[in-house]
Amino acid sequence: MTSKRFEGHEKAAAQINYYNDGSFSLVSYTTTVATVDNEGWLHINGLYSRTTIKHIGWFMKMIGLSYQTAKQLVYDNMDMNIHTGEVKEWE
Repeated sequence: MTSKRFEGHEKAAAQINYYNDGSFSLVSYTTTVATVDNEGWLHINGLYSRTTIKHIGWFMKMIGLSYQTAKQLVYDNMDMNIHTGEVKEWE
């Protein structure tokens, strides 16, 4: 696993963990908030605090999506494939 901070936000309490299988996750403080698996399925665990919402926004921008998309996925209990745009219920 490799961890990296957000460029331009190095002092923020958030990092991206990259795994050997191609998946990666957003960790805000000590909580895994969002994950993209090796097939491209994005799962947002929740929205949490104001600061974590900022972290989610940066993460979503990094993968080419908006915070509004993350918010809607949480409200609808859905996951989204970041490559195809397909959505499905949380598993």
